[in-house]
Amino acid sequence: MSNLRKAFTLMEVNLAILIMAGGILSIVGLYSLGYRENRQSREDVAGAAFADAVISPIVMAASATNLKWSAFKDIKSYPSENGWADYFNSNGLVTQDPTGTAKSVFGSVMGELKSAAIGTLDVDTSWPEAASAGLRAGLVVMHDDDSAVLRIAFRASRNTGELMALPIYYTEVRFQGVADE
Repeated sequence: MSNLRKAFTLMEVNLAILIMAGGILSIVGLYSLGYRENRQSREDVAGAAFADAVISPIVMAASATNLKWSAFKDIKSYPSENGWADYFNSNGLVTQDPTGTAKSVFGSVMGELKSAAIGTLDVDTSWPEAASAGLRAGLVVMHDDDSAVLRIAFRASRNTGELMALPIYYTEVRFQGVADE
């Protein structure tokens, strides 16, 4: 009988450590990916909630049954006929205050819809500041002359420079008010 004992060689131990280290490093690498995806998911949800808070009052006001056709058909496009191009400066970058433009668009459209109503328009016409969650916003309302459809587009981003790279929330509202006599 020999005095040799069964054991692992140094080479086998090193190989096992190498395999385990590769597995652990792979798992550690997934943490940064998971963190980034989690952050992006939170921003997507915040953007969708902000879009809902901005678009819903416009949709409710534009689809009110007490709007006059003569006033609805004359609603302008905001911020202008240029649409999203109004959010860029002369260097082709998003303006420093896109939310200011969006607030102006919101106020103008809600003011026009309020003046088109027969009686009162039971909709909150104030900008939903509480829903912003620190996001920058862009809002475009498009309306062709004599059209019965109002098109609304919205974007939100944490960083001003990324505003145009993020998803657009879009809806259309058809006139449901009263015909002028």
